[in-house]
Amino acid sequence: MEYIAIIPARGGSKGIKDKNLQLVGGISLLARAINSAKKIESISRVIVSTDSESIIEEAITHNAEVHRRRHLTSSDSAKTIDVIKDIYCDMMLSDEVCILLQPTSPLRQISDIRACINEYEGHHLVNSVVSATLCEHHPYKVVIQDDKGEMVPVRQTSDLEAPRQKLPKALRINGAIYISSFKSLIEHNSFFCHPTRFFEMGENESIDIDSYIDLNRANLIIEGKSL
Repeated sequence: MEYIAIIPARGGSKGIKDKNLQLVGGISLLARAINSAKKIESISRVIVSTDSESIIEEAITHNAEVHRRRHLTSSDSAKTIDVIKDIYCDMMLSDEVCILLQPTSPLRQISDIRACINEYEGHHLVNSVVSATLCEHHPYKVVIQDDKGEMVPVRQTSDLEAPRQKLPKALRINGAIYISSFKSLIEHNSFFCHPTRFFEMGENESIDIDSYIDLNRANLIIEGKSL
């Protein structure tokens, strides 16, 4: 089974300028993703998909292949699944398995990637593996607006007062790791190719860089300082 790591790294970012080139522990987010992928023996290729010359330079510096995005997949509204479709065609891929590693998850561990690969290989009926982490706030303790405009519990009122331990375990997708064959991704037009298994990661490892606050927190964790 041949695995190819895909690292989507668009140049533009609204929250943080040059986000994918920001440093955590003195290493850029992009370089961290590339270096992690290169340490996985079963990953044969590491491809960075971008529209940015600065990111291309950083990718080449760290010995990754580069896929230049089309204009349609370079906007902030572009879907990553469409980037995957372009890569599949442009790089003339076939039966390979995609491991999507977003650079905005800098504390993702190599052991997490390996564990996801083991999940994918260990269950022959599974079409995809997606990383997740415990919800900070349980989704059953939420009220939503119904068709009449009223705010109602997402499940039942008693959940709002129930101890968290009494509620079923709830995970949120952390965006760090997605594994599926390229053919399944294209067929389903989604990173959730049924049946999907979810791999649980720790809270710190699941940090997603979307703001300078996130960036600062990641650096504090790397430095071993209290938050």
